[in-house]
Amino acid sequence: KIYYYHYIFITMSINSYYKFFSFVLILLSISSFFIGFIYGENSAGAGSFSGDFVGLWKNLQVFLNNDLTTALKFTTELDGDNYRSSRTPLVYIFHAFLNPFAENKIYFIRSVFVLSLSAPILFYLCLREKFKNEQNLLLILISTTLFLSPYFRTSAYWGLEENFGLITLLLAFLFLNKFLSNKHSEWKNFYLLFLTTLFSSLCLYFDQKLTIIPLICFFQIIFSSKSFNLKSFSVLFYFIFSLPYIY
Repeated sequence: KIYYYHYIFITMSINSYYKFFSFVLILLSISSFFIGFIYGENSAGAGSFSGDFVGLWKNLQVFLNNDLTTALKFTTELDGDNYRSSRTPLVYIFHAFLNPFAENKIYFIRSVFVLSLSAPILFYLCLREKFKNEQNLLLILISTTLFLSPYFRTSAYWGLEENFGLITLLLAFLFLNKFLSNKHSEWKNFYLLFLTTLFSSLCLYFDQKLTIIPLICFFQIIFSSKSFNLKSFSVLFYFIFSLPYIY
């Protein structure tokens, strides 16, 4: 009996230390992310107003100062002086039409920073959906490690393009896991399917390197136990969402 109580005491002590250090690590990662923004950190080397932001801001002006049809024509010019990017222009269309802070450099950078804060939250929700039996504290600790990535930090601090692909990737996997893991009504399944195909397709538009994401989602849907109608709609949705890219 003494050994039993001794074991319980040690277990409780270990759990207390685990919780304490987890809280400390979570606090440090979040704090360092905000401190890095305040001091204009450039850990990945592509930040600052003289870095990749120069080309990004020039591209954004094309969509702010022209109608959509004219702006898209500039994106098709080879060796053009108005627009240069290895990605499709969706991120600039998003900022021009949906970001009210896009016309001021400082406000624009701050708006991208705020949007980037959603990525660790979405990461946590994905983990929560996938690992339902794990402790919340552990999942929060894992999700906040994203704050420590120099790649993620620099993109968030200097309004760069990369984090938008990451956000849509996490949204795609979140809705995919919801679609596959539970039994829903046909209409809810249809709704989740639409969101999965939409956000996984947007991954490609934000960053071509993420082509693997819609492929993963597509094959997960096709080889799932869902109805033939839902699988057929997934093919239709992906075809429709591919049309702008083909254009």
